[in-house]
Amino acid sequence: MRHGLVPVLAVLVFAAGPGTSCSRSQPDGPDHRAARWSTPGPAEQAVIHLPDAVDGWAASEPQRVHDRETIYDYIDGLAEVYLAYGMTRCVSRRYGRPNPPGDLVADVFELASPEDAFGVFTVDRDGEPVPIGGDALYRHGWLSFWTDRYFVSVVAQGDPGGIREPVLALGRIIAGALPGGAGRPALVGELPPRDLDPRSVRFLRHPQILNTHVFVSDGNPLGLAPDTAAALGRYERSGGRGHLLLVDYPDAGRAAAAAGRFQADVLGGAAGDGAATLGDRGAFAVRSTGRRVAAVLGATTPAFARELLAAAPAPVGGTP
Repeated sequence: MRHGLVPVLAVLVFAAGPGTSCSRSQPDGPDHRAARWSTPGPAEQAVIHLPDAVDGWAASEPQRVHDRETIYDYIDGLAEVYLAYGMTRCVSRRYGRPNPPGDLVADVFELASPEDAFGVFTVDRDGEPVPIGGDALYRHGWLSFWTDRYFVSVVAQGDPGGIREPVLALGRIIAGALPGGAGRPALVGELPPRDLDPRSVRFLRHPQILNTHVFVSDGNPLGLAPDTAAALGRYERSGGRGHLLLVDYPDAGRAAAAAGRFQADVLGGAAGDGAATLGDRGAFAVRSTGRRVAAVLGATTPAFARELLAAAPAPVGGTP
């Protein structure tokens, strides 16, 4: 059964590299119920009412609301993905039809911010773009999209035929009932556009989400946290390929400390903007400028790592 992000993705997110774990008993794991990774909900939450029927499919149960504790009972094994983006609640409802039989499940996840809703959307970017919400993708009976601070999943369970249009219709109804107008995170737009694969762009705040896409470390040398923002993109050209990561911190002191830890723990003490080759993982490099850290991850050569790092922009608005 799928609820939003597919189960195999959750396995990748929280078992992305050697030593990582999804166990909530791990002291270095993503125990999102701990105060150190808590995100308070809004003072007044919007009322979300999922429709009673759509295109011959009728709700088979009342809608349910899951909070940061009860979400584990609903989608245990997937909950950490949403909690990594500050989930405050999930509103869900199941729909059925008599002939041919089938089920649709709609999930509306309220995240910490529009940036976090976009971030959840970017965890899996496979599929066909469709014009719903801020961005939307449809693939194999699953529609996912984001709008404002909400990530929405509509998925057909089992193997019912003729489900594309009902899935899209339900998505349009939900999108029309939610706030809209929020743009993509500004940091995403600062990734240098030359040779960037647009489908590779991710927004994140949690180290294990980063490790899903490029394994960096068993720990958290960059100090990623709910009050940091990170944009990741993959670059490829004739001279090589690799990922560029931009991380913005609340102040320059935290950025400098993060770059220092990265140099010591990941690069083995490589000085300055120098690139270090880490076996078959490729070349890595890091630099801090004001409150921003730029890091190159898994480049094919040290020369390409230095080239990508040189292209990384300084933070907009100076260096507080």
